[in-house]
Amino acid sequence: MIGNIIMIMLGVYILISLVLVPVQYRYLAGLEAEQKRNGQNQSEYYQSKGVAEQVLHANAQGNPLFILANVTAYNIYKITH
Repeated sequence: MIGNIIMIMLGVYILISLVLVPVQYRYLAGLEAEQKRNGQNQSEYYQSKGVAEQVLHANAQGNPLFILANVTAYNIYKITH
């Protein structure tokens, strides 16, 4: 019984992650494009952002729900670029 519930939860997590991969990919591509447009490296880019934007980025990249989607999107982005 508990094994079935865990398998269902794992399946739902993987499904959510697959849906989020394109969103996270576009987010990563947008970040890099904005850094290039501003002529900044990664640390300069984040230092130029306000606290609210830094918190939003930390939540988008560090939320446990998004870990699988983030890793997958990052790997796809690095392979294609």
